[in-house]
Amino acid sequence: MSKLLSVLFVMGIVAAVVVRGEFDRQAAHEKLKMKAGECKTEVGATDADIEELVGRKPASTMEGKCLRACLMKKFEVMDASGKFVTDVALKHAEKVTDGAADKMKVASEIINACAGIEVSSDHCQAAEDYGKCFKQQASAHGINENYQF
Repeated sequence: MSKLLSVLFVMGIVAAVVVRGEFDRQAAHEKLKMKAGECKTEVGATDADIEELVGRKPASTMEGKCLRACLMKKFEVMDASGKFVTDVALKHAEKVTDGAADKMKVASEIINACAGIEVSSDHCQAAEDYGKCFKQQASAHGINENYQF
């Protein structure tokens, strides 16, 4: 469960990489690191913004929020209109959980709950809104902030 939730909630995005049908944690970290570097440059984020993201803290700057939106878009869980893409998130979750029914049930509940929330029309703020929802839903499902990726 912790692998799934780290991927879904730590970044507010879904960063799943599959190698030979198994979730490859190292490859996922590398892909995420690469895309985060791209987004950092694109939105003018700082190392502090990255630290907040990695530390599972709310973004304290607009650039930090935009970093999250950029990542969500790069992983295709946010569309061009700033809306959460449920089917893509579920596909990522299925890869990460290897389709385990119990984990997919929780992932689906969280994804569906957050996909339906009202978010800002500003994509950067919308990413922050989705992240807050994921964190609240994880907590409601008994998942604490100390989960490991």
